[in-house]
Amino acid sequence: MTMELTNRERFVRLFQGLPVDRAPFNMVMGIAAQTLVRWADEGKITLDGTDPESRNRAKQRIFEMMGFDFGRGPMLQVNAFVCPEYPEEVIGREGGHTIARTKWGGSKRIPPEGGRMSLQETPPVTDRASWEEIKERLKPETPGRYPEHWQSLCDLARNTDQPVYAGDLPIGFFGGPRELLGTEGLCTIFYDDPALITDILDTLCGLWIDLYTDVYSEVPFDYFFIWEDMCYKNGPLISPATFRAFLLPRYERLISALKGMGVALVMVDSDGDPRKLVPLWMEAGVDITFPWETQFGLDIRTVRRDFPGVGMMGGMNKSALAAGRAVIDD
Repeated sequence: MTMELTNRERFVRLFQGLPVDRAPFNMVMGIAAQTLVRWADEGKITLDGTDPESRNRAKQRIFEMMGFDFGRGPMLQVNAFVCPEYPEEVIGREGGHTIARTKWGGSKRIPPEGGRMSLQETPPVTDRASWEEIKERLKPETPGRYPEHWQSLCDLARNTDQPVYAGDLPIGFFGGPRELLGTEGLCTIFYDDPALITDILDTLCGLWIDLYTDVYSEVPFDYFFIWEDMCYKNGPLISPATFRAFLLPRYERLISALKGMGVALVMVDSDGDPRKLVPLWMEAGVDITFPWETQFGLDIRTVRRDFPGVGMMGGMNKSALAAGRAVIDD
């Protein structure tokens, strides 16, 4: 029979291993500000300075030109981290960079105009005392976790033909603690202070279960987005043994709660080479992994043969897009 599926049905069915009419073609990561400027300079789109509406129209034009079905789908966005947030403010300038206080209590170094990636200068948690201060801002009942336009988000999610999701940065048992401790602080705390990282992980896990249980009770969502970015080209930033000891129990607890509510899919975002962690994610109940970077030599066909049960998104060498049609086709 001929199937007529919405994007929502197509996405969920595909990653549940059910028949679909075709694979969805969706844009997961969005369009960089520098991309809009360059495409405008090359005459592909029209862009009126930094006007937000002009930028939105330009993004939509690229979206249509590329033929995407949808982006990530509507997001039920709540504050699932530090709340209330700290006031953001500039605290210094150095070598063309701006040093700014972050909304999560640390500081970051922002590159000159045109740069996309900022660098954490100092993390908000450096010891037990600073953790106890932040911990007071990680209670699910804290007012202000829901945005003022919450009802309009709910209405959109109830009436869309696209998959609806919750979660995203900094929701992750590596990604979240890294925002609190910094990369080096997180990678060493498992050895230096296992009791402290255990408290951090349990606090975040409890917050996310309580908060997203309430979200789901108001508007059911199709998938939950966990952001980790815990790998690089040679593998994970912590060993699988450390993952199993510290992260896996919290993954299991969170995913069990999500799927017990009725959430169909759980997706993990990690750059680099995550192959050593995939069996652990699957053990915890993760359904989808992405973006599967390939520029360091990874063959996505081998990944599919090694992990036939995991949903995958990505698997394309994005740098090939700058090298011309022959490289793209290859």
